[in-house]
Amino acid sequence: MDFMDISKKRHTVRKYDRRPVEKEKIEKILEAGRWAPTAVNAQPQRVLVLDTQENLEKVRAFCTFGWQKKYVELAKESDTEGHEKIVIYYGAPVVMVVCYDTEECWIHPESGKASGATDATIVATHMMMEAASIGLGSAWISYFDEEKARELLEIPKHWKPVCMLYVGYPAEDYMPNDKLSGKRKELGETCFYNTVPEAM
Repeated sequence: MDFMDISKKRHTVRKYDRRPVEKEKIEKILEAGRWAPTAVNAQPQRVLVLDTQENLEKVRAFCTFGWQKKYVELAKESDTEGHEKIVIYYGAPVVMVVCYDTEECWIHPESGKASGATDATIVATHMMMEAASIGLGSAWISYFDEEKARELLEIPKHWKPVCMLYVGYPAEDYMPNDKLSGKRKELGETCFYNTVPEAM
């Protein structure tokens, strides 16, 4: 499959089938992340793979917030009885918590800015694309209680969580959200040659 085809095929899946993901497919996704570029090849990414019922329940615990209509509109599965709260978890059988090691990432010698968040983001993107290429769905999740996640998952202090990837087979009745999927601005709205238009 051509890279552009994979890019267009990938979309956020918010409802998953219950069947487990084969170990070899999980390994392929992790391997794609391993080969992602990082600043000076420092490879500070640390990926915690959660695939047990016990740990997936922890994900539900730190991805639960007060009820908000916009998230329920994205996925009915987020709603709870009585609209007391929303649960930003869509039944994925695998959750990959993507972090970076603050002691391992490259530090810009002049600005002092760490590369870790950028590195972890690139890694997560490669992993999402690999998931799409092997017939799996994924969802990039950055809306979660980081401190609660750190506590429940016993994440070391020098690891900084950046995002999570929910991974699994899309549910048979899952349909991409019409409001968000497949719509892209024209290139001329986001990309410019040599100079920035005055209107910007």
